[in-house]
Amino acid sequence: MRKGKGKIILRGEVPQVAQNAPEARSDRVGFDDVWIPSVCRVCSNCCGIRVHRQDGIVVKIEGNPESPHNHGKMCAKGLSNVLAFYDPGRPVAPMVRTNPERGPGIDPKWKEISWDEALDLVAGKIREAIREDPRKLVILRGIGEADWVGSCMGSFAKATGTPNFAGGPFFATHVDACYLINGTMHVEIDVPRCEYLILFGSQRGGVVGHDTMRAAIEISQARARGMKLVVLDPICSPTASNASEWVPIRPGTDGAVALSMLHVLVNELGIYDRAFLATQTNAAYLVGKDGRYIRDRSSGKPLMWDEAANSPLPFDAASRPALEGQIQVDGQSCEPAFSRLREHLKQYAPESVAEVTTVAPHQIRRLAREFGEAARVGSTVVIDGKEVPYRPACAFCDSRGLSSHQFGMWTSMSVHMLNLMVGAMDVPGGSISTNILGPGEKLRVEESADGLVMAPGDVRSYPPRRPRAPQSVNLNELFPMGRTMGTVMMGLSLVQHPHLLPYKPEVLILNNFNMMMSGVDPQMLTQALGKFRFVVYLGDKNCETAELADVFLPQLHALERLDFPMNSMRGWINGDHWYFTLRQPVLKESTGGKHPAEIYLELAERVGVSDKFIPSLNDSLGLKEADRLGTGKRYSTEEVIDRHIRSSLGADFGLEQLKEKGFVAFPRTAVEKFPRALTKLPRTHLYFEFLLDTGQQLDSMATEAGLKLDTRGFQPLPCWYPCAAQTEAAPDYDLFAVNYKLPFHGNTMTQDNPWLAELAVHHPLGYKYLLNAQTAARKGIADGEEILLETGTGARASGIVKLSECIHPEVIGIASSFGHWAKARKAGRNRGTHFNSLVPYRLSQIDAMAGLMDACVKVRVSKASAR
Repeated sequence: MRKGKGKIILRGEVPQVAQNAPEARSDRVGFDDVWIPSVCRVCSNCCGIRVHRQDGIVVKIEGNPESPHNHGKMCAKGLSNVLAFYDPGRPVAPMVRTNPERGPGIDPKWKEISWDEALDLVAGKIREAIREDPRKLVILRGIGEADWVGSCMGSFAKATGTPNFAGGPFFATHVDACYLINGTMHVEIDVPRCEYLILFGSQRGGVVGHDTMRAAIEISQARARGMKLVVLDPICSPTASNASEWVPIRPGTDGAVALSMLHVLVNELGIYDRAFLATQTNAAYLVGKDGRYIRDRSSGKPLMWDEAANSPLPFDAASRPALEGQIQVDGQSCEPAFSRLREHLKQYAPESVAEVTTVAPHQIRRLAREFGEAARVGSTVVIDGKEVPYRPACAFCDSRGLSSHQFGMWTSMSVHMLNLMVGAMDVPGGSISTNILGPGEKLRVEESADGLVMAPGDVRSYPPRRPRAPQSVNLNELFPMGRTMGTVMMGLSLVQHPHLLPYKPEVLILNNFNMMMSGVDPQMLTQALGKFRFVVYLGDKNCETAELADVFLPQLHALERLDFPMNSMRGWINGDHWYFTLRQPVLKESTGGKHPAEIYLELAERVGVSDKFIPSLNDSLGLKEADRLGTGKRYSTEEVIDRHIRSSLGADFGLEQLKEKGFVAFPRTAVEKFPRALTKLPRTHLYFEFLLDTGQQLDSMATEAGLKLDTRGFQPLPCWYPCAAQTEAAPDYDLFAVNYKLPFHGNTMTQDNPWLAELAVHHPLGYKYLLNAQTAARKGIADGEEILLETGTGARASGIVKLSECIHPEVIGIASSFGHWAKARKAGRNRGTHFNSLVPYRLSQIDAMAGLMDACVKVRVSKASAR
């Protein structure tokens, strides 16, 4: 309970203030009735919100109609955050574990302690660990955290000397593919100008995933004006049900369909944008018999065959590059990369992939023809007075979906290559890189020595790091193209193959990262956590992972926090503006937690590394000389944010100015919206020569480490191979378990919200399994019965089944991240199935390119009463 003015407020209730009640009179001393602009934090989309505060109480949250990000629209998750704030189980004081026994579902028997006691305890453990070996400290970051907090965490890791700072999504190779193809974190769709959109494994427009509200608005408007929407998905999601066509596809085979469509476009229809391929990609680079570029002897640059000069010239000197033909250069037989790709694609003819994908050959051919014709290769449109290429067709895949499989990076890149083939990249109507250029040249992708696009900074997949002996817990050194492996590798490095590390980690800090729910095989992750002598959890709510910690440090709730910017330019900034949003506290006093940045600032001081932490933070935040923080002084969150705003936006801006609207926006120019149409940019990959050397290096290093990795994906041309579950010879396990999203739940954060839990109860699917009606009939299963799911590795789950025709006959659907077991997650506890508990943790399921786990799993299904 908390005391209010003249009354007691139960934190589990949502207080209501009657407008005509005596205490609500505007002449009452201390009365307030205000709307405060801020930013939501229930998922990672960071929608603009308005928070209604009456007499010091949050009574309502709604979308901010002025926000250029979500235009006033809000989902149920954001609307329900008022209840999450007043959750009686939300910790507001530091806690220390008193129960020495630990494991899933075991009560830690927390004891509240003071902040000084907690920070001194944590700092002491960190000092002990880094004194022996800085690598013994491990820091993991959850998704959805503000970038500037990530800077604080990274700077703290750097100051202590540990290489063990990681985090991010578990199954998403799509982001790595975007960095490789486009040089940006995400790729979006120019929906307002698109006439034909094909979604691969994506629920885009269904208020799930990223950029949810804008996508829902734009796709609904586009459908109303006649845009054709095709969805390839094992489940007929709300997006698919509102599409022009739903194509049920066997899980994990999207890449085969994309490659087959490429074959039809190139080899059967002859539909491709020759000019785009020759000038914007490496399609014309000459490759030898060994698959490597033919290079200029003096400069080392890749060569093209220039038809105008009738001779080989460096890629930046040829005026009319050839895309096909067998050529002799200095006695070597070679051909343009496009010519080799064309031949390579023939193995993916529709007849060859129909059986593995369950998509008929005639359907693949029709989709390829429709897509190619809709792209209108050669057409133009006038944008802001400038004539530019117009390609109103887009193939799109989302951040998880189809890419949560082995070789998932190739699947994502194969979908991207459909856009490349017709020139629908960074031009009106097509696929748009979110931040390849702008604003005002602050952002610009870099160019490699071979003339190819590189993501700026340390996020790039190309050029890859050279594989070497592991030094970090996430085995970052062993998987040279992976960026966000997080805890995926902890089971490998700490439990299954502890010989990989030359030291034993001791202290683990988890920042708002419920790895027990986000990761696969909780039993394996419990063993991994047990390898640490001391575990610290920072978060705004108790959870499954926190229950395994030694110390809990409560963060401020989002409604109490100050953060800038919340819409990072790394993410999905689209539309007509660049914008930077501010999250600000909506209450005058906090409930007892601390801002995570403040926690790291204090830990740096107590550990004794402030002299290294502060300069690193200055650099990470990009603070200009006048705004840089000095050592020897303690800064408030407000001071740091104010300096960050000035350095980011200019001296005319500051914290107080941004508080009024909650954001600042700048118009985007035509060249910033459609850069490949209007300016020269580095070429993008159509041929991935560098993978040849990287694969050989990884093979050698893996053998040395005693690991057997599947490195077939390290080849220069797009490929598809079945994932582990598709090759298992176990007839009884005949269904693919597939996880899908619900529009009113996000990640692992919302399932204990009573309002949202109630929605799941009343939703026709919610906590239920989704099974094809004909499949159920063959198994003697009726609608509404309780069924049992079993995997070949012994995992089991049970629940009520919902029968439908809106799911592939070889699939059983499991929604959201249900199945919580933490004592504090009352509304979500023991409700639904935790999909990730079904996924086995084994080396054969790890994608060697990205270092991420395959989410594909086969199950057998039976009546619960029969077992």
